[in-house]
Amino acid sequence: MIEVRRDTDGELCGFVRAVDDAWQALTIFGGLLAVHPSLEAAEEHVRATGLASLAERWWYRPDPSADWQVVCIQEANPQSVRLALDYYSMPGVPTAVVTRAELERGATLALHPD
Repeated sequence: MIEVRRDTDGELCGFVRAVDDAWQALTIFGGLLAVHPSLEAAEEHVRATGLASLAERWWYRPDPSADWQVVCIQEANPQSVRLALDYYSMPGVPTAVVTRAELERGATLALHPD
């Protein structure tokens, strides 16, 4: 994976990764933002939306056979993401930490469920 940082201050915005003949634009925790035909397009997507996407509602499923659940991101870093397991992040809402390893083994976080 290749880090993508903001030009103005060096802030980590996310990553890009080559997969087959395309480039994936990824959040800082490895969530898929989009797939692009070029490295440049994927990097631009990450710079434009990588950090802002963390404020969006995401969809989560712990494995491919599970149902999708709407979640809010509470905290994200390159190793993991903490989720509020509901539409709003409020006191008393259950939370879960999803690691990059879990995402690589089949857990999914997406802006839109497939």
